[in-house]
Amino acid sequence: MSASRWALILLVALAGVAAFLFATQPPDTEPDATIPEHHVAASGPLQARAPVDTAATTQPLAVMARPALPAPLAAAARRIGSEGYGPHIDRAQVGDDAAAAWEAVQWLRGCASNEARRRSAEAARNQGVAPDMLTQLMVEADAEARRCQTVTAQHRLLLPELAARALRAGVPDAASAYAGAAFAGDLAPPQRQQVADALRRDARDGHAPSLLAAAQAHEGWGLDDTERLAYMTAYAELPGEPQARDRVRQLIEQQRIRFKSLPTPEQQAAARLQADQILARVRAGKPS
Repeated sequence: MSASRWALILLVALAGVAAFLFATQPPDTEPDATIPEHHVAASGPLQARAPVDTAATTQPLAVMARPALPAPLAAAARRIGSEGYGPHIDRAQVGDDAAAAWEAVQWLRGCASNEARRRSAEAARNQGVAPDMLTQLMVEADAEARRCQTVTAQHRLLLPELAARALRAGVPDAASAYAGAAFAGDLAPPQRQQVADALRRDARDGHAPSLLAAAQAHEGWGLDDTERLAYMTAYAELPGEPQARDRVRQLIEQQRIRFKSLPTPEQQAAARLQADQILARVRAGKPS
């Protein structure tokens, strides 16, 4: 069965009127990290990915607890000039400010996906789609590319360390950033469990990027098919996310959301229940 046909059947299944069908075997090794982008075209893998520096990332996770969320990160956003992001990432790395670390993670992720976003905008514009808006997006992407020029391969290797710092501070989506930049096999079982628990926590709170990241999580993080199915379903039905089902379809076609086997009726029912609980929490505005 083709990936596209399977995706269509899956989308019907999200509405509860058909069974799920799953294609291909899971990979033997962990895939390249992907960056959730639920409003834009799929981004590429993180660049210059290397084995996790255990001194910088693994050990800090060993003492990670679930603290209260920090203050909003948007306060007093600094203006980036011709120096670009590089020096600011350096300062975040040597400092101890979780908000600055998370801001640096966002820059690194944005730089990794900027070129793909620009190509996507240009391709759509060439087809006559919203030319004025997409031209503006391309201008913004070009400006972002200039800020990214001072981001080096060494900076990109800092992403797990910076994400771990934000994760320990309880920043939403930091767990998915860390999981996307690290290999589960490089961590001790208790540390893997802490990351997996944070992935689940953020997804259950209905945070859109976290739901998408948890649905795509590599099996090494220990999320089973039932809960990943629940996260995928909840994301596809999130209020205020009109493109969510199309995004899910794209990820299935790209084999970035994969399951081991056809779920049993019991698994489907359990996933549906979990998804409904997440959606009810989102509509009520109450995190778990």
